[in-house]
Amino acid sequence: NRMNEIVIKRATMGVADYLLSKNDHPLAIIGYDTRINSKEFAEEVAKDLSVMGVDSYLFDEPTPVPVVSFAIKHLKASCGIMITASHNPKEYNGYKVYDSVGNQIDDDKARLVETYINKHSYFEEILENPKRSGVITLGDGKVKEAYLEALSKNVLLWTEDKDEVSKALDNLNVIYTPLNGAGRDYCTRVFETLGINNVSFVKEQWERDGNFPTCPYPNPENPKAFNMALGYVKDDTDIIVATDPDSDRMGVMAKKDGEFVRLTGDQAGLLMLDYICNCHKSGIAGKTLGQNMVAYKSFVSSPFAEDIAKHYGVQLKNVPTGFKNIAREMEVLKQEGREEDFLFGFEESLGYLYGTYTRDKDGVLAAQMICLIAAYLKTKGQSLLDRLEELHHMLGYVKSKGTSIEFTAEKDRETMAKIMEDLFDRKLTTLMGEELDLDDEFRPLNMFRASTSKGHQFIIRPSGTELKVKIYAFAKGNSEEEADKEVGEMIEELAAFGDTYK
Repeated sequence: NRMNEIVIKRATMGVADYLLSKNDHPLAIIGYDTRINSKEFAEEVAKDLSVMGVDSYLFDEPTPVPVVSFAIKHLKASCGIMITASHNPKEYNGYKVYDSVGNQIDDDKARLVETYINKHSYFEEILENPKRSGVITLGDGKVKEAYLEALSKNVLLWTEDKDEVSKALDNLNVIYTPLNGAGRDYCTRVFETLGINNVSFVKEQWERDGNFPTCPYPNPENPKAFNMALGYVKDDTDIIVATDPDSDRMGVMAKKDGEFVRLTGDQAGLLMLDYICNCHKSGIAGKTLGQNMVAYKSFVSSPFAEDIAKHYGVQLKNVPTGFKNIAREMEVLKQEGREEDFLFGFEESLGYLYGTYTRDKDGVLAAQMICLIAAYLKTKGQSLLDRLEELHHMLGYVKSKGTSIEFTAEKDRETMAKIMEDLFDRKLTTLMGEELDLDDEFRPLNMFRASTSKGHQFIIRPSGTELKVKIYAFAKGNSEEEADKEVGEMIEELAAFGDTYK
């Protein structure tokens, strides 16, 4: 109920003031997903910007988040605005702002923009710019084609034998669902470009529908999001791929012992990191694995990524949660003249990026990547999960598991704050009978991180958007069973700690 034209108008006035303070003729890229009123809100943003003298490029159809970020760079725009609530339930919507390099604005820039927004009242009339009216340009498909061309340049092949690659991709059997979202046409083009001819599309989730009638919680992290797709499984199906409504996240299921299992965001990210490093190491199509190349992940993503990176001699850097923090690192590399040293970035929440064509996680790119990996492994008689097992045999077992302390009312935010305050005040000092080694450097990020002498670690942080405190646990073991047992016990004990606050 807080996402309405009044709130949109006020926010847009602030954004316009900020842009005009920097540039006499700013250009804003405006995108929207398939949610209820997303298109109408995007049109309101364009209209309001025009009155204030800001030009805009308004997409003419629901568009993935990474395409908006791409368009900012491609059209040399001043900012981007995306109307979306990503993977949240249908009742949600939101207003994302991107800067002139295509990064979602960081906290410092957000606070600065908020100072401009706060100068306006909710029911204030927009004053026309006496010097000029902004021009609204409707998308004509050219940016979409430029994005898809950029994506095709990020196809990583495992061999220079094109016939072998074509045969492998033609032999791959995929089920795909866009979950009624914006990724539909984009992923379809990716499958066509790769030459994957055996794709089954989930018809019930094909239309752009913000009600998400067959998937009330359209998040590929949720196993229920795949329920409809599982009905399309045949004996020869290899993988099931899903993108969320704004297509910045990608989830995948693969076979294990004849049944389809959902890979966690960590597992898919680890497979991509391994595959990317292996392709670069092979030097195919001019790729290299330079000693200065860096991969990035969020702190809450699996530490097993560090073992894989070390195996290939690649640097791996941890950043705070939020893909904007990986994007910020990309900008640092660019400013240092090292943009080509960005190798890969991922988050456990199904966010992945290979290449520098955009500055946000890209579900379309991830769908492309996971299909390439699955096709390659199939030529070796392996599945995605087989390769994960192989990596664990080589480098050791690390299991991750998550849970949340969930609340239902806005007043519960005080309880969420109390949980974090108690953690920082050392109210939790042992786990599974072991003393915890507490990491204070994360307190400014409102993130609690601790580890045990066995090498286990966990992170607790409040969600940025939902009424929940998230718990991430990682356990090491000499076998899969041992690591599973340890991480299960960790989660059980941490959940019990959280339940004391309910």
